[in-house]
Amino acid sequence: MKWLKKILLILVVVASAYAADEWRNYGNPYPIRSVLSYSNGVLLATESGIRYLSTEFDTLYTSVNGLDASSYYALTSTEAGVFAVSEYGVIVYWNTDLKGWSVLSKSYVSNGVRLVPDMVLGKGLVLVLAFEDRIGFFDVKTRKSILTITKIGKNSLSANPVQSMCLHNDSLYVATGTSVYSRYIKWDDIAGDIQLVNPDSWNLILDNTTVQAMAWKGDSLKTFSSKGVRYWDEDGKYTSAALDSSVVMFKGKKYKDAILYYEGKGRSRWIVQSQDKIYLVGEYFVLYYGSNGPEDLTSYPRFLVEGTYELRALPKGGVMVASTDGKLIYKDGKEWSMPTYIDNVRFIGNSSERLTNRMKVLSVLDPGYVFYHIWGFGFYLFSDYGKEMIAHMGPDDGYCFDNVINGEAGGFTVTAGTTIAPDQSGFITATASENQKGGYDLIYVTKDGEVTCAKHVGSKPFPGAMTAAIDEKTGNWMVMVSSRQAATIEGDNGALDVFQIINPSKNGGRLELANAPKVLTSEIKEPPIDFAYDAKKQYLWMVSKNQLEYWDVEKDTIEQPHVIKGFASAEFSSIEFDVLGNLWVGTADQGVYRMTRKGLTQDTLNAIHFSAKDGMFSNSVHDIAIDSVRGVAWFSHERGVTSYKRNDLRSPNSIMKDSAEYKVYAYPNPFRPSIHPYVTIDNVGMDAVVSIYNRAGHLIRSFYGKETAGGCVEWDGKNKSGKLVAPGVYWYVAKTGSSKKKGKILVIH
Repeated sequence: MKWLKKILLILVVVASAYAADEWRNYGNPYPIRSVLSYSNGVLLATESGIRYLSTEFDTLYTSVNGLDASSYYALTSTEAGVFAVSEYGVIVYWNTDLKGWSVLSKSYVSNGVRLVPDMVLGKGLVLVLAFEDRIGFFDVKTRKSILTITKIGKNSLSANPVQSMCLHNDSLYVATGTSVYSRYIKWDDIAGDIQLVNPDSWNLILDNTTVQAMAWKGDSLKTFSSKGVRYWDEDGKYTSAALDSSVVMFKGKKYKDAILYYEGKGRSRWIVQSQDKIYLVGEYFVLYYGSNGPEDLTSYPRFLVEGTYELRALPKGGVMVASTDGKLIYKDGKEWSMPTYIDNVRFIGNSSERLTNRMKVLSVLDPGYVFYHIWGFGFYLFSDYGKEMIAHMGPDDGYCFDNVINGEAGGFTVTAGTTIAPDQSGFITATASENQKGGYDLIYVTKDGEVTCAKHVGSKPFPGAMTAAIDEKTGNWMVMVSSRQAATIEGDNGALDVFQIINPSKNGGRLELANAPKVLTSEIKEPPIDFAYDAKKQYLWMVSKNQLEYWDVEKDTIEQPHVIKGFASAEFSSIEFDVLGNLWVGTADQGVYRMTRKGLTQDTLNAIHFSAKDGMFSNSVHDIAIDSVRGVAWFSHERGVTSYKRNDLRSPNSIMKDSAEYKVYAYPNPFRPSIHPYVTIDNVGMDAVVSIYNRAGHLIRSFYGKETAGGCVEWDGKNKSGKLVAPGVYWYVAKTGSSKKKGKILVIH
């Protein structure tokens, strides 16, 4: 037990020591795909990582912790150690030397075939992995695949994937189709058994029966028609946790607690014993049985939603996340907020529509106003980051905007984009036109919930992504909208509509166009799905499903960069600027690219690639947000979100001022050079000079230029000559042209 506590403590210390530049993943560890007894708790393979859970600890391991992926389907243990296998076959093992997970092999990933959940067995130094079209035999010592079989008896495994596997003595039993086969295997010399790949070398022992699980009672094989754990111990006592069973048993003892059943059927699929503790586990719950009866360990409070797809940086630092089921959660400190339901009656959300229609409908405005759209159900305006609802603007509430469908059952209001008004007075959105009888409506919503519309002004019936800025030449609002012929982005050339809007504050609060909208279609082969506007250089960057392009405002042309070094091709999903003008581009299956423009030209970009191998939760990225207050890039994925903290992501406008929310400080403090790689002096200006002095006032070290990029300095405790300073108290002084901040650092050897 003590060693486990030390391991978890080490992980926490390492994470905090490198807090100046780090990856962190947040996910809800469900559904559960496989369970393994471990120490005095359980390891759970989930689609959000590997969770270690006991009555004392609750830790989720993801790609940050060496997994290389976050969706894991199987767990097993042999005399060689503990192993886990990802959805597509990444094999990892628990590395006791490094106190974490390490990749053993990724040789199966290139097949692009999913593992059958919970279908990995271990025997000696061999792992047996059942994929949806094959069985692989893997040597953990050599880290190589031994051989692969694609057919057993009369059954092709691509047509009849493995449904169950078990071991008995030295024989492997496999259920596929309506048959069960067995095969004696010489486990220490599988490669020498050249007949193993021969389908006819397998023995048919049961036919014309669907088998989802197998177990042994002595030397008698028992088969079952549903998934679940079943076994008999040496005394003949029966253990069962199956999805269709009306009784849950452990070593002959019945468990009658109502939480284990639903409509007379069992909810649990696994039952395991860890030391003297018993855990009953289903796909979405975990129960622990101790001396006081059942304890529900299901809740995972560190992340409060399952499906995520959209996020926005908060004006004062932090992020808000929209989930598929309508929940909004936000993080402006160490913990995530409790979820807010958009509609407490229907519990609705943008489930499947979020991707098919490429929705970007969440907008956040200081001090805590939130504007959000639910497909078909209209718009929601909140205060206090979603805790209080100001207004619901539904399709049947008599507002000026159109419904795409009207009927006796009520209207249906849809959009795929919202944005903040350029003067921060409210929000801008649009709705598809009624029965597609004209262009979409443009809408302005104030912080108080007042709504005005410009009717049928879009070039096409459906609006998509949008953004807005002040036109420096006219002082008008410039609103840019992706225009579509249909709700989805497939099979449509699309267009970019650019509106000049008279500032409503000068127009009695009304939304009125200054002139006819500009419609750009040249080079736009697909509807843009996300925008990033560079107001300083007058470029609107946009991504469609397969194109990265920009609108040159001065030239009034749509262009594509000629060269992107370090990038080939990808399906795009999102785009965002950081404070240094770098483009962050999300993709459907390749992670994120940070693209830096070469000199003043937009035509040559240098790309740096970030993916799950770097620590990202998943390579499938739905949205990007850059928190320039805290210097964090956020990425949303199907099962969770990733944060990536970098020194060069923070805006100098948010630090080194008396009004700054985050003050200059040093951590860890006290600083122990024998333990910590450096002490960080945080929240300094990027143009600051940071100096370290000893108690006598002598200069020890100075930092400036690139060393203060992102408003952060890292001091390794050495002087200008590269020698470690003596223990004691040291002063740091951060100076900019208008500000001076100082503090103490205690150095302990």
